[in-house]
Amino acid sequence: MSLRVQAIRVYISALRIGVVTLLRGKFSDGIKQCIAPVGYWRLWPNAVVVSEFQKLGPNPKVLDVSSPKLPSLILGGTGEVWATDLDDPELTARWKRTATAIGLERFHVQYEDACKLSFPDATFDMVYSISVIEHIPGEGDTAALAEFQRVLKPGGVAIVEVPFRRVHEEVVQDYDSKGFKLAVPRFYERYYDNASVDRRLTTKGLAISERWILGEWLPVDPWIATARLPRFLRIPILPLEPWLAFVNYWMRKDDRAGRPLAALLVFRKQA
Repeated sequence: MSLRVQAIRVYISALRIGVVTLLRGKFSDGIKQCIAPVGYWRLWPNAVVVSEFQKLGPNPKVLDVSSPKLPSLILGGTGEVWATDLDDPELTARWKRTATAIGLERFHVQYEDACKLSFPDATFDMVYSISVIEHIPGEGDTAALAEFQRVLKPGGVAIVEVPFRRVHEEVVQDYDSKGFKLAVPRFYERYYDNASVDRRLTTKGLAISERWILGEWLPVDPWIATARLPRFLRIPILPLEPWLAFVNYWMRKDDRAGRPLAALLVFRKQA
């Protein structure tokens, strides 16, 4: 199945999750999901996650170290999923409530440090991390990747997406990942370039099988990723984000044209 078809299926699955959640009485969670089914930056990475999942054997075990948790809700219907986060209360609130509402019986939530996972070696068939490890300071991204390798079964797959630019940058902000103001600015995330991807996202036992650059043709990101648009204009755009991504957000092997925003790597654990 092509990624374009898979992306459409992700969008349909996201809407279905929202409608079912709404009909089963979780109005706030259902409305949120229906209004914002798939984020602009998440459509293609989620399609890759679902595509790789479908290549696994029966009853796969999956570790979600990602943000947000939509892929784990999609995969939880046919696999056993552990959805994790370091400290986000939405994990045990919104996402667990939604999983219960749509009838997922093998959906687990657990607070975890990606650099020190509590799971035994060789537990999972798949680990994926979309837009998370770039926020870990120091060498935390490399440490997290080593942990993904440890908890994967031989032959298992790891999928990692991080921000990508043509020049590496360490970004400092005066707010945290939840949007709360900080007294003192601190490290927020890093933008990788080709050299830092090669240097930081490498660990023994994991081999890259696919490497993609994602980006956009027209500069939509500067408007929807910042406070440029007032809230009354931003909210109506949320349902349109998957379609904006479908026509404006590209995914290919290089960054020679367009505006690169992310790198997506698919790893295989060597036997």
